[in-house]
Amino acid sequence: MTLAEAIVRAKAGEQDGFICLFWHTVPHVWLAAAMLGCSKPGEAVVQIYRDAMASLDSLRSPSDLRVWIGTRAYAVLLRQEEREGTEIPSLSDAAQAAYSLMGKLPRLERLALLVLCGEGCSAPQASEILSQQEIEIKRALRRARQQLSEQMKQAYPAVSCNMNGLIALLAQMRTEQTEADKAQLQEMLCCVQTGEAYTQPEAAEQSITADHADIEDKSEEKSGFFHKLFRSHRFG
Repeated sequence: MTLAEAIVRAKAGEQDGFICLFWHTVPHVWLAAAMLGCSKPGEAVVQIYRDAMASLDSLRSPSDLRVWIGTRAYAVLLRQEEREGTEIPSLSDAAQAAYSLMGKLPRLERLALLVLCGEGCSAPQASEILSQQEIEIKRALRRARQQLSEQMKQAYPAVSCNMNGLIALLAQMRTEQTEADKAQLQEMLCCVQTGEAYTQPEAAEQSITADHADIEDKSEEKSGFFHKLFRSHRFG
């Protein structure tokens, strides 16, 4: 099913259309919830997609998808208290180091990374989603890249923090997180569809505590989990 077909079916009330839209976009929303340190990410995701289901009429085409879901997602996530990012399982050592650093950046820097690099939005789209001036988002991304580059090159000099490198890193994070939490995400989808309440597992609230030394000590343990970089799709 193409995204265009999914939109038509979802707007007609067909569940398979909405399910397609959910699985296409939820990896981005789920990563954003983790990187922003959302204390109850499952409940937030359920609320986001209930809002999305109720506003399907405003979704016109695949080109609108980034802004349509992004606006709803960040409206919910940014109402949460600002915290450090929460853990993502099964990342490679380099990706875990990068994610740990990203999760400790100021919120606007994290948002710039998520929306411009992770979701492939243009600066005007990012401005609409985040209700921030384009220039401020661009400056935040520049600050984030500079900080990540300076800190990553000490332990992982081969990891690139240019735009393509960050896009690849965030794609890896989305894929690993979605694969690890697929059953949990399926439960969230069921709650969205049925209207039932979602109960947040306590384990999802664990915060990032590993520093570079911790990551290096666990390299053998993590190597068995990381197999390959899966192909990733961006909104729209």
